[in-house]
Amino acid sequence: MEGLLLQGAGPPPFLTKIFEMVENPETDPVVSWSEARNSFIVWDYIEFLAVVLPKYFKHNNFSSFIRQLNTYGFRKVDPDRYEFANESFLGGQRHLLRTIKRWRHVGLSSQLEGVVGVSGLEGFEDEIGILKRERKMLLTEVLRLKQQQLDAKEHMVGMQERLLRTEKKQQQIARFLSRVVSNPSFWSSF
Repeated sequence: MEGLLLQGAGPPPFLTKIFEMVENPETDPVVSWSEARNSFIVWDYIEFLAVVLPKYFKHNNFSSFIRQLNTYGFRKVDPDRYEFANESFLGGQRHLLRTIKRWRHVGLSSQLEGVVGVSGLEGFEDEIGILKRERKMLLTEVLRLKQQQLDAKEHMVGMQERLLRTEKKQQQIARFLSRVVSNPSFWSSF
């Protein structure tokens, strides 16, 4: 009974480890708070995987790390970099970690309770929710990249057209200069 009370009193170890990792000034070149201290940014992905993540966790699997972040309600702030935020994850405010809860899907729980044991259900629900959010993020990213590709193609076509026009002008100038050089009487007509 006493162990259960103590367990509920503190924030989950995952959140505590992330907080310590981001608060640590030694990791700032790799991972640190944003300027407003309301999100954290992984600046050096390679160093994060190789050194920082294994130091705080028992793995260096970035996808697993992201899934865990998602289960605690973190969201990606900037699509162009690894910046994550949660309204209760703020620089210098460790006490707010207690307010961050794991997400649970109640509807799925009632449907699958008979099929899977209650103990295995939690992880299964979390995994489905994470996968759905990741799928949505990936689809958004694919659409953004397709639009960038179309924009790049349009820009390239425009550049090719300008290049062809420039080449034609150069050929016309070369022909004109060739006539002038080969026909000295050309200038006398002006």
